[in-house]
Amino acid sequence: MGEPNVWSTARLPDGDGRTAEVDVNGFGLSCDIPLDAGPEPTGATPFGLLAASLSSCTVMSVRTFLQRWHVPPGEVEVRVAVQGGATPVLVRTVTVGAVVEPDLREQLSAEVDNTPVTRLLRDAVPIRTVLNTA
Repeated sequence: MGEPNVWSTARLPDGDGRTAEVDVNGFGLSCDIPLDAGPEPTGATPFGLLAASLSSCTVMSVRTFLQRWHVPPGEVEVRVAVQGGATPVLVRTVTVGAVVEPDLREQLSAEVDNTPVTRLLRDAVPIRTVLNTA
């Protein structure tokens, strides 16, 4: 069997270090593991990587959807914020530079709610989405 198309490896050195080295399909980055009582680290965190997965999957899905319907998408931005509390909530704001007619906007909203990463996460963590179009 060959290598999988998508893979990730994380390594945390022996000792008290709180920075994991992460390799995603050959792209390396560091991920800081937050302290329970400390401030959030300035770099990538496990929840930050989760938010990055959701935002990148969503932005690609939105662009593909609009192109399929022959709507020039303009700039597409997806911001995912993790709101803490007893149960974390992912707040996803999707901003599309294009004018999207109401019937297509409804379909776009359904597309956003059915991206692959959304389907994987939605049973484990609440995702609240705001869709803004020009």
